Formats: sequence, structure tokens, C-alpha cells
Amino acid sequence: AMGMARVSQGRAGWRAGALALVVACLAGCREPPPAPVPLRLGMDLWAGYFPAVIAEQRGLMAAEGVALDVVPAADTNALIAEFAAGRYDLIGVSLGDAITLSRSRPDVVVLLVADESAGGDQLLRAPQAAAGTTPTHGGPMRFGTNLGGFGELFIRAWHDREGIRPEQVVWMDVDASVVPAALADGRIDYGHTWQPYAGQAAAAGATPVFTSADTPGLILDVVLTTRSALQREPEALRGFVRAWFAAEQQWRDDPAAGHAIAAGALGLDVAAVSLDGIRLYSLADNRHAMTGGADAPLASLIDRYADFFVRNGSLSTPPTAAAMFDPTLLPGADAEGRP
Repeated sequence: AMGMARVSQGRAGWRAGALALVVACLAGCREPPPAPVPLRLGMDLWAGYFPAVIAEQRGLMAAEGVALDVVPAADTNALIAEFAAGRYDLIGVSLGDAITLSRSRPDVVVLLVADESAGGDQLLRAPQAAAGTTPTHGGPMRFGTNLGGFGELFIRAWHDREGIRPEQVVWMDVDASVVPAALADGRIDYGHTWQPYAGQAAAAGATPVFTSADTPGLILDVVLTTRSALQREPEALRGFVRAWFAAEQQWRDDPAAGHAIAAGALGLDVAAVSLDGIRLYSLADNRHAMTGGADAPLASLIDRYADFFVRNGSLSTPPTAAAMFDPTLLPGADAEGRP
């Protein structure tokens, strides 16, 4: 009996040791978390897109399982071409650019609306150009903007207000980042650009004559992706959207901290980071803009741009507006896109 007891105790001890080993293995042998999904975002240097920068710097993207590479671009046309060629998963540009982009990427999708330009876009007169609408060099007035983009529609709104006729105008394809130099050296009489380039042009003597504050609701800035990217990485892109709106709210709550984070990450002077003339779109703003199908405010603006680009020959087949965005991708939305 004594021997049996000792054997029994030995077996009990073995079982206890084995159980402890199993528990330790379960605790320490868990599968490692999945590697973060790399996403590449190309964007115009425009503060409306800086929530992505803040989200990446504050670890909000990493918390969503996203390794975000943010690439600021100085040439919008090159940025759009690279996105069309598949070199970016996401791109931050104006909604008007999204419409013309649909020619080469018919599967383009508005992932979210970043902001409304409410004064940040400007039409400036060159220092040497005469005040008013009569050119000093005897020919038509030379207007510089990204041709085929939203700048044409913006400038034409000023033409309508001032009574400028088409025969008085020569259009020149000038990137927003180049407009300050083109105004300063007299290559153009008027140029459309945005902050921070508009501030650079004004500091060199150009005069703002028209801003997006004069065209409420006309210029929305968006983050785009493609249907193929959504099929490939749906959860990562949903995570991107969640992190974006978390950062956007943090920036609203503490603007100075957001300015400093964005400036440090992008190598800018903190004084150059400003939301003046920019109305950030919250999650609630996005829900309002996207819900309603063909009657949604975003769909109406897409139709307006598409109609303009068809009439001026930049677009032959307009996109189906309601197919260009999906409210169900917004955080907390149901199958109909409602919160």
C-alpha cells in the first residue's frame, strides 16, 4: 500500500507538471499577431489630408493593423498618373480630379471626404498685371491651372462673375506648386493654386482676386482608392478610415498639437500648417454627404463635375455618381450606410 501510494502520488505529480507545461505553452506559444498591412498614400500638400499624417505619427494606423506610407507630391498630374498605374493604394486629391481619373481607372472609389475648401483655393493676379480684367500685354489673359482638373471650373466661376468672355482667355497647364513662380516671372497673368503655395505667391507680390470662399460647396477634397484594392485589403482600408477619423477628431480637440505633429513629419515650418480656409469633414459630415444614393450631396456634385468635363471635352463617358462611393465603408454604418 505504501508503494502504491508513492506511485499514485508520482503520477499525480506528473499530471500536475504536464498540465503546468500545457498552460505555460498556451500562454507563451500563441501565434504572433498578423503583420501590419502596408498601404501607400500619395497626397497633394494640403492640410485637409494631414489627418492621415497625424494618425500615422500617433500610432492610430498601427493600432488598426495598417503600416501607412505617406508620400506628399509636388506635381498633382504625376500623382494622378502614378495612382492610375497602381503605384499607390490611396490618393488624396480634389473630387474634380477623381472624375477625370475615372477615364483611366473606372473602378475609382471615394473612400472618404477629407474637407471642403472654403478659402484655401485662390485665384491670384500676377504682380505686373494690371488691376481689373484687361491684360497689359495686348493679348488674351493667360490663366494657369491644372488643366482637366477642378481648377477650370473654379476659374470659370470668376469669369462668369466678371463677365469675361472665352475669347479673352488663354488656358495654360501649370501645376499648383509652380504657380507662384509662374506669376512672379510673368508667364501667366492669373494663376489658381492653394495653400501653402497661395501664401508663397502673395508674399512675392501676387494679389488674390477670388477664393473658394466665393464658391461654397464647389471644391471637396477626397481620399480615393479602387474597387480592386477594396477587394484585396478590405479590413485594412476600413482600419485606415477609422484611424483617419480618430486623428481628425484629435486635431479638432487640440489644433496646436496636430499642427506640430504634421509639420514635424512633413518637414514644414509649423507656421505653414494651418486650417484657415479649410473645413475638415467629420464622420457625421461624411455620412450626410454619402447617404441618399443618387440624391446624396456627394452624388450631385459628382454629376456637376462630370457634366462640366463632358462639355469641355475632358471626359467622353461620365461615371455613375452613386457607384463612386460607398457609405457602408464608414465606421459604424449598417448595410445601407446608416449609422
